[in-house]
Amino acid sequence: MPAEAAPARPRWGRRLVAAAVVVAALVVVANLYLVSRTGDAVVTDLARTPPRPYALVLGAYVFRGGVPSLELAERLKTGLELYRAGLARKVIVSGAAFPGYDEPDVMAAWLEARGVAPVDVIVDRGGYRTAASMADAARLGVKELLVVSQRYHLPRSLYLAERAGMAALGVPATEYPRRAVEAFYTFVRETTARAEIIVEVTLRGVRGLPPERIPQAPTA
Repeated sequence: MPAEAAPARPRWGRRLVAAAVVVAALVVVANLYLVSRTGDAVVTDLARTPPRPYALVLGAYVFRGGVPSLELAERLKTGLELYRAGLARKVIVSGAAFPGYDEPDVMAAWLEARGVAPVDVIVDRGGYRTAASMADAARLGVKELLVVSQRYHLPRSLYLAERAGMAALGVPATEYPRRAVEAFYTFVRETTARAEIIVEVTLRGVRGLPPERIPQAPTA
C-alpha cells in the first residue's frame, strides 16, 4: 500500500510575514536616514537662528470660520516670531485649497491681522502636500529659507527642500498635547510617509501641481 503524501505546508503565511518584516525594516532604515541627515539643520534657539529671505509656514487643518487648528496656530506663531525678529523678510504660507476650503488664505489673514505687511506674505495655494509646497517654493526662485512646522514633520520637510534645490533650516513649532490614539496615528502616518517620500523622490523628484491647476484666488 503506497504511503500517503505529506500535506503541503502553507507557505503564503510565511511569505506574508517575511514581506512584512522586510517592509518594516525598510521603514526603520528610511526614518533613521532622514532623521540623521536633517538633524543638524534643525534650530531651536531663536537667538542662534540665522536670517533667511523667506520663512515657509506649512499648512494644516483649518476650521470653519477661518479658525486655524491648534497645530497650525503654533506654526503661524513661530512664523510671526521669525518675521518680527527680522529673521525672515517674507513669509510664505502654503497649504491646501479647494472650493469652500483655503488654508493659505486663513494663514495669510492670521499673519496680517498681527502686523505682517501684506506685501511680505506670499500665498501658495498649491501646497496640498509637503512635496508640493517645496516644489512651489523652488519654482518661485527661493534658494534659502526657514521651514516652520512641528518637529516630527521637519525631517521629511527638510529632505524635500534639499531635493528641490533649496538650502533649508527647520524651525520647530510648539507641539500641543495629543491623546494617545492621536499620537500613535501621527507617529505611524509620519514614519510611513518618510519611507514613501524617499521612494517617490528617487523615482520622480519633488513635484507639485502644474501651475495651471493651482488656485489663484480665495475659494472660500
